[in-house]
Amino acid sequence: MTRFRWLVLLAVVTIAAVIFVLADGMLPWGTGSSSGRCDVPDSVSGPQGTSAPDGGSVRVLEQGFTQDADGAVNMGALLENTSGDVAYRTLVTFRLFDPAHTELPESAGTPLRVEIPIVLPGQRIGTGSATYRSSVRVSSFEINLDRTAWVPRDSFGQGFAPVTGTYLRTARFQPRIPASVDIHYKETSANCRGLESRTTAVVFRNSAGKIVGGNVASPDVPIVFRDEQGNDLGGDWQRPPTPSCSRGERETWIVPSAGQPSTADDAHTEIYPYCDLRGP
Repeated sequence: MTRFRWLVLLAVVTIAAVIFVLADGMLPWGTGSSSGRCDVPDSVSGPQGTSAPDGGSVRVLEQGFTQDADGAVNMGALLENTSGDVAYRTLVTFRLFDPAHTELPESAGTPLRVEIPIVLPGQRIGTGSATYRSSVRVSSFEINLDRTAWVPRDSFGQGFAPVTGTYLRTARFQPRIPASVDIHYKETSANCRGLESRTTAVVFRNSAGKIVGGNVASPDVPIVFRDEQGNDLGGDWQRPPTPSCSRGERETWIVPSAGQPSTADDAHTEIYPYCDLRGP
């Protein structure tokens, strides 16, 4: 082969590599939709309504909580979208009540609200929140679904699929604080391009499978656990090679702010990545 042909071949390979990178690892002529192109949009462009046209809704299937001796209150729930449309950016508010069913005010700086980016038709997804109430006993909690935009399913493209999380293990690096946990999980995305990570929800269950708490936290965040003398006990020093909600599989972690409830059984831990379109 002549030098000229070698240069032409090198140029073709280089251009293909650039296209691959710019396409977020998805070649324009590859799979991802019926047309052979990635049809997952950057943002929602279709009509949005405040109620589902078919009368469906986001409903609470299960819920439960634990208040531990240190005052940590962990609340978790499993939700379901009963509509044929997508529930987009659902705002969930957790309300605490004392034994007299008097609502307890939110603590300063810790609003008990969670936004779930996308719940597809028929999808079930976990959520949770946590806080501290050391001076009062929490007797119950309620969940308000304050806001949902309803968007037609085809507005997200045929190639859009939920990103799933599979629980792997729980590490406890600080023996004096057993509730402090580092939860690792495997994340899998079959989408034709990367999505935007918002947070990841964890739902805790006891050995009988009953929900006993939950929380949301940012994945991929480096963390080092230290003892009272400042000695490193372990942790995750570097971010994963690819960020949460990227295409394919990765192992990552979250560290819930209020730890894990004492009633939880590690083997029943559930993980729900919150992945969104990249637009506002």
